[in-house]
Amino acid sequence: MMPEEQDRVEAAFRQIQPAAPPPALLARLRAAEPAPRGAPDATPQRAGCWARLPALWRGLIFASPATAALVLIWFAWHPISPSAKVAPPTSAQIKPDAVQVGHSLLASFDTVAQLPGGAPVRFRCREWQDDVVIRDSAHGVEVTQSTPRVEVIPVRFEIY
Repeated sequence: MMPEEQDRVEAAFRQIQPAAPPPALLARLRAAEPAPRGAPDATPQRAGCWARLPALWRGLIFASPATAALVLIWFAWHPISPSAKVAPPTSAQIKPDAVQVGHSLLASFDTVAQLPGGAPVRFRCREWQDDVVIRDSAHGVEVTQSTPRVEVIPVRFEIY
């Protein structure tokens, strides 16, 4: 539709008056209107326990900081006795009798990226998992450490 034609159609639509709604629809709409508000009921209704729940939550929100402060004061005045603390063995005390070192290949894939100058380069990527397990059977201690490792090797520059 050309802009001139569209302007003529819009001008014709502005001159047309909308039709009146059917009387049955107007009657239903008038019947559905809410009644005007009058004076509130003189008889109070009993609120159930669920109606008091928001007030209870507000009370808990305001009581939480006070409770936390009381707990902190309690622990400041009553510290944990030193006899109740158990110190873990230090590194000087641990004498490992078994050490295992291993690694496993998790994934291997090739990818192509572009150098800042725009030349493409191919990379070979490998994902490894390095594992170290140290055991001290005298103290019953086992230390396990797993470290992921990614190896990226440029294969060659590809010039097209």
